Amino acid sequence: MLLAVNAHAPIAACRHHPGARLELRCGACGWTRDYDPERIAARLAALKRGGPATPISAVAMHVQWPCPGCRRMRWKTALVGEP
Repeated sequence: MLLAVNAHAPIAACRHHPGARLELRCGACGWTRDYDPERIAARLAALKRGGPATPISAVAMHVQWPCPGCRRMRWKTALVGEP
């Protein structure tokens, strides 16, 4: 279930929603995978490409692999979990 969090909110907004996950979704075929938002923020910080202040919607532009379902690269990200 999508959480009522603005797509431009930082990854750190997940702290207000226990159990929240960052969903990576293919805009072409709908394939999805969930990730731990804290680990995503830590990885972006380690690569010096962002961190906890990175907007949720901006995470998709850092994905550099094609969708396993359709081989396209139309990624979207959102925060999902229990309301």
